[in-house]
Amino acid sequence: MFLLRGLRKFKWIIEKSMCYTLVFVITPYFFIFEMVVVRPIIVTTYEFSTMKHAFHILLSMFFFINIVGNMILGIFTDTTIKMRARSHNCEEFCESCQMYRPAKAWHCKKCNACILKRDHHCFFFSRCIGLRNQRYYVTYLTYIFISMVYSTYFNFYYVVSKYDEYEIYVSVCRIVNPFLRYLIPEPMGMKDLYVFFLFLNVGLVIWSGGLFVFHTRNVLRGETSHEYKENTRSTFRNNLSAMKRNFINVFGEKWYIALVWPLANSPLPETTEDRGDEY
Repeated sequence: MFLLRGLRKFKWIIEKSMCYTLVFVITPYFFIFEMVVVRPIIVTTYEFSTMKHAFHILLSMFFFINIVGNMILGIFTDTTIKMRARSHNCEEFCESCQMYRPAKAWHCKKCNACILKRDHHCFFFSRCIGLRNQRYYVTYLTYIFISMVYSTYFNFYYVVSKYDEYEIYVSVCRIVNPFLRYLIPEPMGMKDLYVFFLFLNVGLVIWSGGLFVFHTRNVLRGETSHEYKENTRSTFRNNLSAMKRNFINVFGEKWYIALVWPLANSPLPETTEDRGDEY
């Protein structure tokens, strides 16, 4: 039992460390690299006008603010059930928390709490995604996907403008098959790092795009990841009014502001199922 608790504590420390590293180290470093290293080469090589240059700077800052802002708010927004009292919405009793919980609320072993409208436990957020922070999570995925596509486009032209076709081809071969680096006499250099970074960009586009499509689909269908995995939803009304209602239930009544500004106050509608302020 002592070893089990120690292992859980170790996993918790690793998860928290990865979470804060992603927010305060990796994401800012990626932004700084794009702005300080990639941007000047692209602007000079392709002769950007002042207007176009300013537009790309503002767009990059907009992506950065929304990515970091939504991630921080998603991490620090509590989605647990607070009061241990029975309500007319409560359906099940949680033995671990010793309280009744409403529909779509599930107990998370990692958080050791019941989560309102629990979707899943996010390793990168080090928190469960639920009723109160699903908006931040889905918006975060949206901007991560868009920014990855955006940066991949510029990183491709950065590599093409900096190195010739032969050098790029050699680097690609060495990345695809690492054993070739022992057969190719040319020493590895910065170009291999830049090409690897481009490969990483493409991988992040695929990864973030898959998550974006999956969770956006769930938002429009009004279901959680748990329900999707368990296949507990038997019917879905595929019409605009139902999808709009499901969308507002996640992003709130001022969804049009919430999509572009993480600090926007966008309260959930009064009819939202299992509202958090009742618990």
